[in-house]
Amino acid sequence: MSKKTIRPKDKDEWRDFVLHEIVSFLGDRKDEIYQSYANQSKGKLPLALIEELGLMDFELAITFLQDKQSGLGRGFLGINLIR
Repeated sequence: MSKKTIRPKDKDEWRDFVLHEIVSFLGDRKDEIYQSYANQSKGKLPLALIEELGLMDFELAITFLQDKQSGLGRGFLGINLIR
């Protein structure tokens, strides 16, 4: 089986698209994310405090696992939330 190649420009375009989709998904679901936290957490920080401190604002980085040469397989996305 031959190894497929992709132009870096196309790969970057795909990465940017996926990143935009994830950010939109999270942004559209902040209330659901907080409700899930409130239902599961012990600390129960109030939503107003979380928002005031900017804890609902995320910076995302996407790394293709194939770029990391991991054993999980080619084509998976690794996503790190960075605060």
